[in-house]
Amino acid sequence: MTESEEPIEAMEWLLDRFEDDETVAYAEVGAVAQTKTDLVVTHEGPRDELEFDETGVWFRVFADGAADYRYTTSLGEEALEDEADRAVRGGEFLAQDEPARFDQFTLHQAVHEGWAADRIDAVSLETKRDLLDESLAIADGVGLDRAWVNYADAHIDSVLGTTTGSTVKTTLDRASLTAVLSLTDGPDVRRHAGSTTGAAFLDEIPDVFASATEDAHALTDAEPADAPTGEVTVALSPRAAGQLFAFAARYLETDTGYMGLSPYDVGDELAADSISIADTVQAGSWAAAGYDAELRPTTPVQLVDDGVVTRRLHNTASAAEEGAFPAGNAVHSLGFDQPPRIHARHLDVAPGDAMPATLTADADVLVERFDEPWLRDEFERVQRSGVMPASILYARDIDRKTVDRPDCGCASFPVVEGYRLRDGERVGRVDGVSLTYDPTTLRDVTAVGAVRETLTGVDEKHKSRVPYAVTAPGVRLDATLSAQE
Repeated sequence: MTESEEPIEAMEWLLDRFEDDETVAYAEVGAVAQTKTDLVVTHEGPRDELEFDETGVWFRVFADGAADYRYTTSLGEEALEDEADRAVRGGEFLAQDEPARFDQFTLHQAVHEGWAADRIDAVSLETKRDLLDESLAIADGVGLDRAWVNYADAHIDSVLGTTTGSTVKTTLDRASLTAVLSLTDGPDVRRHAGSTTGAAFLDEIPDVFASATEDAHALTDAEPADAPTGEVTVALSPRAAGQLFAFAARYLETDTGYMGLSPYDVGDELAADSISIADTVQAGSWAAAGYDAELRPTTPVQLVDDGVVTRRLHNTASAAEEGAFPAGNAVHSLGFDQPPRIHARHLDVAPGDAMPATLTADADVLVERFDEPWLRDEFERVQRSGVMPASILYARDIDRKTVDRPDCGCASFPVVEGYRLRDGERVGRVDGVSLTYDPTTLRDVTAVGAVRETLTGVDEKHKSRVPYAVTAPGVRLDATLSAQE
């Protein structure tokens, strides 16, 4: 931790308080000390900058079979007692139909020091600001209305404990940026990059901007072309394919299934037999963590094998329900202010043998990047973006109150960076079309690329901001393109 032991003392006080409360069946408490940097740099120069320390505690409490989650930076005893009381009442008042089971026997005592050789907070704010300013200048030769980059990093020391005696100490250096080049004649070129390698991430930043600038030049130089609609053959770059795979993985989250919103079950065909997907924990990945929010060690799991769903993503409560083994998929929300969620960490999609030229040879359109998908089912849109208790079995209560949702898993993916192809060559830029996605779309993959790239991002699930990564190849598939409404 930092020089202050206040968050550890608060954690110990909360554990004692929950252990003495007969209404509390189980609790997890984490003491967190963070050193953070936030920067915004535009094409006109630095705009906002902030460097600060934050200490706090988070806790998830099971009472009356349901869980409630809290995070607070107010560590005085009176404030902690108030938050603890609210958490206990929150579990009781949820009135969940089925009580959750939790693991009261497995004991973890561990230390994980992260993947940073050099701490991210050891680099001065001024150095980071100058690097971003210089990197943004790489795009000066592109016709831009404006350009900006949002950068954030945090060195995070955590001590986590449970009322059953587990204790885990972790260190994590997490840094990321979102860069946007808004073209005068063309779409916005938006890129996210993130890492847990500490100061080493800063060395990658100029390459991120150089690649984005190259893509911006290509879009600016391309003349608008008529976009085909209807059934077409589409080539997806590794980035665009990664977006589809990340979207599909949402429906392998057990709570999504409990809510009645998943079109897939174990044993179902999700994709063509050339597609295999594992959820992994890659050292230094933006989404990497040694232990999850339930103090479970993070381990890889095979989700899809030869196109068939082999497993769902679980936390400890859903794993107990399904007779499965939790693999560390209770992922903390960035900043800890919202509950952890069941989510993929770093999806690894197996490569094929098709070279990029093979993927585009018979395709009508090349998609380099999609915008955020628009979910067709209104109930699904509301549930995914809305508030959800930190108690997974409550999702079943929601499902019992709803009717069948035939449009679940259906979405429109607007094409933001795309090109019309003729004989495998780009002949113009396409605008104003969307790829129509449904639960069978990935079954129509006809070729899988040999070259892979890694996509990073932040998924918003029930107000929690969850980091994720996807390493994926490009693919070719038969799909439907339609005019954007």
